[in-house]
Amino acid sequence: MSTATHTDFTFRAFAEDRPGPVWQHHFKRLWPAYKRWFLRYGERDRPTYFESARALKHYMPEFVPIFEAMVDLAGGGDHAARFLSQYCPPPLFRGCSQAIYDVEESVLVRSYDYSPFVFDGLLMRSRFGERQVIAMLDCMSGVLDGINSDGLAVSMSFGGREEFGEGFGISLLLRYLLEFAGDVSEACELIQRIPVQGAYNIMLLDREANFETVEIAPGCDPVRVGHRVATNHQANSSWPLYEEKVFTHARGKHLQNLVAAREHGSYAFTREFLQFPLYQTRFAKGFGTLYNAAFYPGRNACEYFWPHNQWELSFDHFSDREYDVAFIDPDGFPDNSESYGEVYTSKPLPVLQF
Repeated sequence: MSTATHTDFTFRAFAEDRPGPVWQHHFKRLWPAYKRWFLRYGERDRPTYFESARALKHYMPEFVPIFEAMVDLAGGGDHAARFLSQYCPPPLFRGCSQAIYDVEESVLVRSYDYSPFVFDGLLMRSRFGERQVIAMLDCMSGVLDGINSDGLAVSMSFGGREEFGEGFGISLLLRYLLEFAGDVSEACELIQRIPVQGAYNIMLLDREANFETVEIAPGCDPVRVGHRVATNHQANSSWPLYEEKVFTHARGKHLQNLVAAREHGSYAFTREFLQFPLYQTRFAKGFGTLYNAAFYPGRNACEYFWPHNQWELSFDHFSDREYDVAFIDPDGFPDNSESYGEVYTSKPLPVLQF
């Protein structure tokens, strides 16, 4: 007898030039769960507001006015401000596959593999500064991936290292790149000077089809590796339990073969992300594909897509919308959602339960 069960989720897209009432509405809706996650190990385990604000002003001074506007909308509370700074947040172990492909046109494609209970599901078109940005929000101040109006696209995947250190959450760095970098070269310069809390593979593609993959890890200098494929390991990473459970090497090899063969057009290549081993359904264990995204810097467009739906978006054609999806896990969901995502780690994984 099948044990398959599902959990319902709603993706939402909205446009707001700067954080305003719509952003504020979603923050208030998500904040109780985020606060439980942020303080999961106790208040003393998180940096103080002074430490967080000082780090932000030192490493990302241009972002401070945006941060302050968000804090005001969040009510000006100490915990909310520390959370939105994303300085030394609780660790998160994400999945994800990424690739850059250049048949017909250059495209950056990514899957986002994680638990639906640890996810905002908010896509925002904004204009915080001189550039417009379309990006999937994370922790409300950061993004998981996106593209800006200069034609820079960015995404990330977890780098497969168990160690975490002092630095910012990866999604705040990605937001910073989209706001203040116009091409791959400028983005790489910013990455060099900003410490990040965990190990990640950052993938970049710009309007001129320049691309780069940068491996970052706490306490290490960023390394530009120039790969067209990145999953959940790095050249010097060694976490066998995690690597085995998320099939990082198998997914990476599969993508490398697809990229090298060059048998697909760009659109057909993106749809390979809807097939196993790239598409995953172990949602209850924190490793299901929540969405896929494709970024086309040459025409300043992007697409977010699922097995049964797709959003085609650009800066000239963007509208508010919602999409209700049922994430079906063939093995079923456990009664205690606090266990979601923990099976791939040798230590407890902090989770949000919405």
